[in-house]
Amino acid sequence: MSSTFKCPVSSYQQFVPRGDDGWKKTTQEFSADHTAVVVMHAWAPPPSDDLIGWQRAVPYLREAPEVLDTIFPPLLKAVRGRGLSVFHVTGNTPDSLPEVPTDSTWETLHEFRRNEVFPGTPNADDVAAGRTARSIAPEAAALPGEASAESATALHALCQERGINHLIYIGFALNWCLLMSPAGMVDMKRYGYLCSTVAEAVVSVENEVSAPHRIEYHQALWRVAVEFGFVFHHRDLIAALAPA
Repeated sequence: MSSTFKCPVSSYQQFVPRGDDGWKKTTQEFSADHTAVVVMHAWAPPPSDDLIGWQRAVPYLREAPEVLDTIFPPLLKAVRGRGLSVFHVTGNTPDSLPEVPTDSTWETLHEFRRNEVFPGTPNADDVAAGRTARSIAPEAAALPGEASAESATALHALCQERGINHLIYIGFALNWCLLMSPAGMVDMKRYGYLCSTVAEAVVSVENEVSAPHRIEYHQALWRVAVEFGFVFHHRDLIAALAPA
C-alpha cells in the first residue's frame, strides 16, 4: 500500500478581493507515515436529564452524541485500517510555567467571572461533578497500542518518536479545546506541525448571537484553514484511506 494518499480538502484563499468566496476545494497528497489523527476531549455526554447545570454551561454536549454515533466509528475505522497513528488527548495539563503573583483584587475579579461568566453559580456544582465523573466516549476510546498525551510536550514527544509532522484533530470543541487547550493547535503549531481538522467530527462553542447559524463553528473552520492546516470532510477522508 502506498505511503501517500490523495484527498480532497477545503482551504481558504484569504487574499481574495472582498465579496468573493475564499473557500476552495482541491485534492492534495498526504503522507500516511507522517500524519496522525488526534482524538481530543471526546467525552461521553451525560444523559439528557442528568447534570443539567453542566449542560447549560456547555451546551455543545447536546450535539456530541450524534457526532460520536455517526461520524467517529467509520472515520476511525478508516484511519486505523490505513495504518495512520492515532493519539488521544484526554486531559488538560499545561506545560509547567511560572504563575503570575496574585492579589485580593485578582481573586475578586476571578470570583466574579466564575459566578457571572462561566460556569455560573447555579451550574457550578453540576460542572464540578461532571468533570470529576467524565470519561471518554466508547466510540473515541483508545485501542491497544494507541498512545495518549496530556500536554503539548508529551504530544510532541510522541510525534517525534513516530515521525509525525501533520496532525488531524477531531473531538470537542473546535473553537475552544482543539485550538487553545494544552496540546491543541495553537501549542502544536509553535513546534511547526500542520494542524488540520475534519469538519463533521467536531462541534463548537456558540453564543446567543452565533448559535442559530453556527457562526462560531464556521469561523473556527475558517481559522483552521487560514492559520493551521486544512479542513477535511469525513466522507472524502474515508474514501481516500480505503484500500485501492
